[in-house]
Amino acid sequence: MNKEYSAEEFLELFKKHSPEHPLEITECTIQGADLHGADFSGASMILCNFEDSNLTGAIFDRADIHGTLFLNCPMHGCSFVDANMQETVLRDIDLSDSDISGADIFCAVLEGANLEGLKTSESTKWYRMVPPEEGPFIAWKCCTELRVVQLLVPADARRVSATALTCRCDKAKVLSIKSIDETVKYDWAQSTVDPDFYYEVGKWVEPANGFEPDRWKDSSRGIHFFMERQQAVDYQSK
Repeated sequence: MNKEYSAEEFLELFKKHSPEHPLEITECTIQGADLHGADFSGASMILCNFEDSNLTGAIFDRADIHGTLFLNCPMHGCSFVDANMQETVLRDIDLSDSDISGADIFCAVLEGANLEGLKTSESTKWYRMVPPEEGPFIAWKCCTELRVVQLLVPADARRVSATALTCRCDKAKVLSIKSIDETVKYDWAQSTVDPDFYYEVGKWVEPANGFEPDRWKDSSRGIHFFMERQQAVDYQSK
């Protein structure tokens, strides 16, 4: 059950946080707290909700905030160095001038977030795009009846990905369609999302409803694909 903390209750709990005794909370809601500049280094705050709380300049270095939701929280200039930010929801949050060097942001939601001046590093995980930023490449998707489609994404195609394995592009050519075990070939495959959209061997395809260039809008308009065949199969089979 989700425990709710008032601003006063959480601030009292936070006073006990230290490197020797890091804060550990799970599935909690913190509302209306002024946490400007708070140092949460090394804390574990998994699956929590921060709502209407001022977190400007807060420090989350090496913290575990896996699956935590930040809702209507000012977060300009925060530090998340080496933090676990997997599946953290930061939709529409002002993260300008923040630092995610070394952080793991796999499946984090950054749609609508202000990322101006955001600092990253070579060790930041899942911030860089999954598909090649330039040139042609081979991609994969799995359609109805588990028909696996091999695509050629051309050099002039727009391509994006957010913080997971799923990718999107604005056009591709269908090279082949086969069964999962590759023993059966097909001439066509039906989209799992749009029953009126088909992939046909040898033909070019473009998204019926256009392409969304904002990479952070993950489940949006475009031809969705994976970079590896097994990834596409696993996604459709789960």
